Amino acid sequence: MTTCRCALKNIIIDKLIGIGQYSDIVISETEIEEEKTVHQLKRNGEKTSDLSEQMLIIKDFIDEFYNKTVFHGEKVLNSDLTPSQIKSLFAFEKDDNAYPIGELGKNARVKSSTMTDMIDRLEKDGIAERIRDDGDRRVVKVRLTDKGKKIKRQFSLKMRQGIEEAFAHLSEVEKKMLIDHLKGAYQILKRIE
Repeated sequence: MTTCRCALKNIIIDKLIGIGQYSDIVISETEIEEEKTVHQLKRNGEKTSDLSEQMLIIKDFIDEFYNKTVFHGEKVLNSDLTPSQIKSLFAFEKDDNAYPIGELGKNARVKSSTMTDMIDRLEKDGIAERIRDDGDRRVVKVRLTDKGKKIKRQFSLKMRQGIEEAFAHLSEVEKKMLIDHLKGAYQILKRIE
């Protein structure tokens, strides 16, 4: 479950800040130990580096956002979908369209070869299917099946409900402040190359 949560968090980070190529990334034991060390130093009132402090703030924010909006203390949609399958589902910008692998890879911010592997898994599970382009039989496109569309809608609804539930605990002023800060952070991160 930790592996799934970490990988899905990376997908959310990818969507929030628009950088990176995450699929099934696992946080290493070294990174976990470093994080524990920084937390322990803070608890003991000891000094940590600015970078460690900044990374901890970002990590803590993402953990809280992720846990409050995606999981609600449970598995994602109580399904067996992997984070890369979830990411590949959202590469289909319009549910009824068929896309070439290259475009799906661009939408998901992964290489075409990685996207091919992701689509292979979706196809195996009956979530997506490959079709030949009517205009050019050499062109193969991919579209969501009815099952894939349903899973994507369910996941989107779950995410929406999670965000609505999290926001229900905030005043209008707090909501506006949070959104304004996220917009500001997004604009700053867009400038980073």
